[in-house]
Amino acid sequence: MLAELETERLLLRELAPADALALQAFQNCPTQWRRQAVEPGELADSETRVANYLKFRGSGAERRLFVYIARRKMDRTVIGTVSLARTHPSIASLGLGVAAVHGGLGFGTEMARRLLAFGFGELALNRIAADVAVENRPCIRVMGKLGMRREGVMRDCIFAQGRWWTEAKYALLRSDVA
Repeated sequence: MLAELETERLLLRELAPADALALQAFQNCPTQWRRQAVEPGELADSETRVANYLKFRGSGAERRLFVYIARRKMDRTVIGTVSLARTHPSIASLGLGVAAVHGGLGFGTEMARRLLAFGFGELALNRIAADVAVENRPCIRVMGKLGMRREGVMRDCIFAQGRWWTEAKYALLRSDVA
């Protein structure tokens, strides 16, 4: 089990089977996936997704997946999830999801900032990147607040929800935050 991470307003802990219903409640709705290049069916079975995470996350120095559920300190309400998926021992991809009812309150930035610190600190990563649908303005704002640089655009790179999605690539290097 990963160590719990803390921010000013949030507690982040590793995703566990008991979180499946809370995950389902905020992820499996149109307001959640309308800005993401995913098929709604991919978010329909949270129990299987949590089980797959636990099965494929890896362990020790070979661990490749780090998924945290974020809860508000004051009432333990689930705010969202934040993750790192290691693609190389020194490179990871950032994932971020904030429940729509908590959007626009700075939680996404707070969660992502803490996970970046974890990635560059405890994991000693050199590069953390994120792919964001170009119409996902809230997430693009978060990338800017984090200091992530837009490196390019991948046009029509994912087919989901009956259409092609264009994504922008953002990244932050260890040297950018040192």
